[in-house]
Amino acid sequence: MDTLAACFLCSVVPLIFVVCDVCLFKICDYVDMQAPMTIKQYVSQLQTIPGGRFTMGRTYEIEDVEGFFKDEVPAHPVDISPFRMGATPVTVAMWREYVSADPSLSMPDPPDWGWIDNHPMVNVSWNDIMGVDGLGGYCRWAWKVSGVRLRLPSEAMFEYAAKGGRDDKYPWGNTFDRSKLWCFKAVGDAGKTTASVDRTDHIYRNAYGLSDISGNVVQWCFDFYGPYSSQKRDHLGHPIVVANPEGAATGRFRCVRGGSWDYIDPHYFRCANRLRYDPDVRDGLDGFRLSAGLV
Repeated sequence: MDTLAACFLCSVVPLIFVVCDVCLFKICDYVDMQAPMTIKQYVSQLQTIPGGRFTMGRTYEIEDVEGFFKDEVPAHPVDISPFRMGATPVTVAMWREYVSADPSLSMPDPPDWGWIDNHPMVNVSWNDIMGVDGLGGYCRWAWKVSGVRLRLPSEAMFEYAAKGGRDDKYPWGNTFDRSKLWCFKAVGDAGKTTASVDRTDHIYRNAYGLSDISGNVVQWCFDFYGPYSSQKRDHLGHPIVVANPEGAATGRFRCVRGGSWDYIDPHYFRCANRLRYDPDVRDGLDGFRLSAGLV
């Protein structure tokens, strides 16, 4: 090998190793960025929801020939203490963690599109999440792993958080806007499904940092379902404000909030809309997000 060739190799070979090292670092960095979120990471990113007073329920008239939405009234003032809530619904990857930690558990039947790690977890019941007695299930495991006492939000907490400090019909305002909802991206596509919680299109993030509050999955709440009672008033006729309501004392159904990927009727994406399911129901429309008190 002549002197010129040797000099060339001496200058180029180290450069190749440097470039490859940089490429490897970048690739590993990219893979790490795309890694599914763990339950500890999810809990570390809970959004703080400031306390306040809001009007729970519907304050406006809608066409309701079948009476589907009559349980949204009467509207009533509610005080909510500060709390924390998951920025997104809990994902498939986070449920896999739970199942992997207990040999007695297994993943439920997958939805038609299969399990995708960064999509919301579906096909899980209220009982799966909270335990039949409300003290076990996924939430108890997540509490042990994260060190934070976690549970489903109450129906009042969910509606308050969905409004994001506003008092509008929809999470983003008073006019229906399909660009804010994943389900309207999916309409007409082959195989409608849930969507990644970290996507950038057809998504709305409110002032409290919450996304997919509606339009990806409907979401379980803690409460037993029950009708709103007539507004109680004090001896001067002023409305009595309820603080941190937890729903009916008992009942057959649990509350569900938000609209799913399968819905297209704008009524179902309103902040005041209420649904009720048997606590043992599992289907591809239902997901959940977690809440906690302040640190």
